[in-house]
Amino acid sequence: MDPLLTERLHLTEKTTVIKTLIFDFGGVLIDLNKDRSIKAFADLGIPAVAELLNNWCQKGIFLLFEEGKISSREFLNSIRNMSQHAISDEEIKKAFFSFLVDLPRYKLALLSTLRKHYKLFLLSNINEMIYNYSCESYFHTYGSRIEDYFDKLYLSFEMKVCKPHKKIFEMMLDDAGILPEESLFLEDGEKNIQTAQLLGFNTFLVKPEEDFSNLFEHPLLKRS
Repeated sequence: MDPLLTERLHLTEKTTVIKTLIFDFGGVLIDLNKDRSIKAFADLGIPAVAELLNNWCQKGIFLLFEEGKISSREFLNSIRNMSQHAISDEEIKKAFFSFLVDLPRYKLALLSTLRKHYKLFLLSNINEMIYNYSCESYFHTYGSRIEDYFDKLYLSFEMKVCKPHKKIFEMMLDDAGILPEESLFLEDGEKNIQTAQLLGFNTFLVKPEEDFSNLFEHPLLKRS
């Protein structure tokens, strides 16, 4: 196994077996390009988005949207009001969706293999609009559903709370009936990793656009 991967794998003292894998979505499975989206919004006359958009936890109107506290219509109208230009819903969506680069097909193949040996969950800070677009573009287009790869999805806009708040982790634990020391959380945000570790999860910090397939060659994770 690549020693550089091992450096970012944090295992608790209680851990003797891993039964559950919990994946973040954006930045872990889907590659992101925040700067491209910020530029697209700036071109629409909304440079202030640069202060609100983040790879891990959004701010302002974007955070409210990810927490499910405003609807897609309210979000679009709020963004439109930030511009001095007349901009359409489709222009706003195009700028927002440009945040997403690709979901490499090899990662979906990896998920399919891993699901034979583990429970798989998705725990994501995500809004309704990005979620629906991702399902259509990266799953339905290829004749599959996101639910085909996970035992359950835990989505911030449905749960009304975002990482790194510990409540979203606790809600998942209560609902899924899993133990944190028997679970590995794969995430690209350091603050989210820190919260997970405080709650007793094993964690792996994913780097941008990383192929972390070799992580599962670790003795505790390798399955025949």
